Amino acid sequence: MRAAAAVAVAVAAAGAGCYGGPDAIPDINAAWRGRSRAAIEARWGKPQAEVAAGAGAALTWSFTRTGVSLPSGSASLKLEPGAFDFQAEWQPGQVWTSTTSVVAVVDAAGVIQDVQGPSLRWGPPRGLNLRWGTIFGVHAGMGRLDDTGTALPSGGMYLGGMLGPRLGLAGAFSMVFGKDDAGGAVGFAWGINAHYWPAARLAVRAGPALVLDLDPGFEDAALGPGLNGGASYALVRAGSFVLDLRLDLTVAPEAAFGTLGLGVNVN
Repeated sequence: MRAAAAVAVAVAAAGAGCYGGPDAIPDINAAWRGRSRAAIEARWGKPQAEVAAGAGAALTWSFTRTGVSLPSGSASLKLEPGAFDFQAEWQPGQVWTSTTSVVAVVDAAGVIQDVQGPSLRWGPPRGLNLRWGTIFGVHAGMGRLDDTGTALPSGGMYLGGMLGPRLGLAGAFSMVFGKDDAGGAVGFAWGINAHYWPAARLAVRAGPALVLDLDPGFEDAALGPGLNGGASYALVRAGSFVLDLRLDLTVAPEAAFGTLGLGVNVN
């Protein structure tokens, strides 16, 4: 219960201090500066408008949203001896539209000099090492404990949020199985991991954990503090979806175990 509470605190803390979409907009805009017009049009499509801006041009991308507000009304009746008061109010529904635009200024050579506006919808340059909002992942593979000779299917998950463009904080859970002649064994870890992306496809993570280890035959349960972490490499990265090759390790005074496998992530 304490481990679950600690993980919940980590998730809540990451959410409270989350580096979300609005925080990422200045970094996305800055990342486009110095890149080519061809690159931004390959990512965003052709602009909806183009006007001259000095020797270059100002390119505008925009989208329009339409919404509907429902009709509403209210009425009141007040009765008194010899008199009454009745009031009613009616507000018709409305259809509204809003337009969001982003402008990129390019010079005569087609190099982007500036980008202004909420560009999150269109996104950063492809392959940029930048993430925002919630991070979540599950993984499965073959696990091994230090006191067993046979690996068995194992896995885990994490959930948290980004604190900056490349740094996140998440609660993590690992469950590893193994066996030998004396029977099956299992290790559990509940941790709080800092996640860091030194490159767009490479992630590392580490943090403290509460570790529960049961020796072969599911005997001699040991519960205590430890460390949990690992590394992963994105085999497929499409937007916020990532399929990665993942190594997870847990060490404690009475145990060590890990899993090598594949993970499905949103980050």
